[in-house]
Amino acid sequence: MCGRYSLNLENSKSNFKKDTVTKFPKIFSFKNTDISPSSENPVIFFNNKEYLFELFKWGLSYDWLSKGRVLFNLRSETVSDKNFSKDLIMKKRCLVPFNSYFEWQNISPLKKKFILQTKEKISYFAAVYRETNEGNEYSILTKASEQNIKHIHDRSPVIVPKKLVKQWFSDNYFGILDSLSVSINYSEV
Repeated sequence: MCGRYSLNLENSKSNFKKDTVTKFPKIFSFKNTDISPSSENPVIFFNNKEYLFELFKWGLSYDWLSKGRVLFNLRSETVSDKNFSKDLIMKKRCLVPFNSYFEWQNISPLKKKFILQTKEKISYFAAVYRETNEGNEYSILTKASEQNIKHIHDRSPVIVPKKLVKQWFSDNYFGILDSLSVSINYSEV
């Protein structure tokens, strides 16, 4: 699962092409150490053979959800089976840049907070988005956690390594959901 994450694109500019940083100045000044659902955050999507960076709202809202509820995570194992999301995974894939994310381990009666991150300065969550009259919304895809972090939480976000970004936006994206494993480091906060 992923319910909070951090991103400092201001300090991560060196990971992107200079012309990309220049083209999207608002995005590359983004900095938030406690991103939560329903907030607007940078997202990368592919349109007309071009990578675009925009602020999207985190969480898909549907009229069949309880008032105030959003789907901020979707299971990668079933995203292509659900009526509301099968077109999104086929046509509306995006990436959500992050520096770290947070999980809470339930040890009754307390919850322990952990920070998790890859070895890269910036990484990318696999996500899907939809366009609405109020703006674009996204949801992060999750999968069963890897063995080394399963004791913290049984679900974790799908992370797309930089070398597989082009594949994520191609028709051959499904392999990323099926077999991807990224090394995650963690520590208690």
